[in-house]
Amino acid sequence: MQFKLLLSLACLLLANFRPFLGPGDAPCNFWVAPDGDDGNAGSFIQPWATIEHAANSIPDFGCIVWVKDGIYEGSHRITKRFTTFTWFKAINPYKAVFQSTGLTLSITGGSYIIMDGFVFQHRDSEASPIVVQVSRRDDVWAENIIFRNNIFRNSYNDDLLKIYNGARFVTVENNLFYNQGNAEQHMDVNSVTDITIQDNIFFNDFEASDRAQINTTKHYIVIKDSNEKEDGLLGAERILVQRNIFLNWQGGPGETFLQVGNDGKPYHEAEDVTIQNNLFLGNSPNPIVSAFGISGASNVRFVHNTISGDLPSRAYAARIVIKGLNPKNENILLCNNIWADPTGSMGSIGGDDPNEFADGDPSYTLGLVLKNNLYWNGGNKIPKGDLISPLTDDPDRIIADPGLDTDFSELILPVWNGSSFLDGSIQIRDEFLKIARKFGSLPGYSSAFRNGDPSCSPNEDLFRLFRGPFPSIGAEQG
Repeated sequence: MQFKLLLSLACLLLANFRPFLGPGDAPCNFWVAPDGDDGNAGSFIQPWATIEHAANSIPDFGCIVWVKDGIYEGSHRITKRFTTFTWFKAINPYKAVFQSTGLTLSITGGSYIIMDGFVFQHRDSEASPIVVQVSRRDDVWAENIIFRNNIFRNSYNDDLLKIYNGARFVTVENNLFYNQGNAEQHMDVNSVTDITIQDNIFFNDFEASDRAQINTTKHYIVIKDSNEKEDGLLGAERILVQRNIFLNWQGGPGETFLQVGNDGKPYHEAEDVTIQNNLFLGNSPNPIVSAFGISGASNVRFVHNTISGDLPSRAYAARIVIKGLNPKNENILLCNNIWADPTGSMGSIGGDDPNEFADGDPSYTLGLVLKNNLYWNGGNKIPKGDLISPLTDDPDRIIADPGLDTDFSELILPVWNGSSFLDGSIQIRDEFLKIARKFGSLPGYSSAFRNGDPSCSPNEDLFRLFRGPFPSIGAEQG
């Protein structure tokens, strides 16, 4: 088992560092086009019509399936278990659009697959259920899957991306997510292991898709296990969420950007979860219960994150509770984070709602540590919390203005219009860097600068830069 685990991790690492390949550079190249035919040869001038047929037809030899511009209607299912990474890549990023009135893509029991540069979306408001899903097939795991540089948008009935029921070694990186279905998530990470979610942007802008904003959607990401022992796995395990941007909340007032555990099951729904170097922006007037939530989880590290802006909420930092039959939460670490509300309304939705730092019953969590964080409430007193309070539970606290830019009037949301983003850029990574640099960067005079606790620190920051022996508090090293 150890050898297989090391081999899988090595293959994922090689896939992440694979250089750009043009249509003539790979050992084997095949093509798909909207006007193609699955009876063709799969060549540039005789392309196939579907990636499903391509997956079933190509050799297991590290091939690339190049996908031409256009709209691909219907549902595509990939079940092939490759042993070398096979790359399904849009020739022009975000110009190959997969849409359907149901699932656009299902990877069921497949392995060693990279999906790169696509738009996945529902066709219209009659569509259901999920846009993209990854799961096991019978007793065969879906594994070693990479989603890179894609746009997931406009589910009208369910999640945008669901990774569930027997998937493992899945990486979701450098993607853009917006506008999930009512009462659903951008990502449902459910009964799986070894999942990495990094360098993505999560936001909502329903008006940009001509949809009403009714504030009833749920978390951007939920990590849980809702099917008990049905797939032989009890609890999602070894989940890494790092270097992502969460912004423009338009969901329900009882939800969070990021939720670990959710369904009240009689076991820890998530274990060994690391959430680090993420940027959470409170640029929206819509109420949220809290930036981050836990309900029935163990061994959760929430470190080096930056939460900045008004973020009207019931509890600014976290809501840590149990639901239903959940056992008590165990071993939760909150270290080297920035919580900064420049308006002085930290943890309040306004009116008579009192300020609150964190919500939850202390008796329902064992081993909760609040350590070396920076707090700012616009010069007002840092509020207490039912669960933990900075002034009594964080002996190494820093109370100071971190100097972050919170003028969100200059923020242009990264909505894709078919040819570019609204600010004129044409790559997701450019959008990520613009937002992160403007709203996540520390000035040199910041009290967060080089005041982190090294014992809690990852090696890299939000921009993948080395932190060194004197880490700064928050997502960016500075």
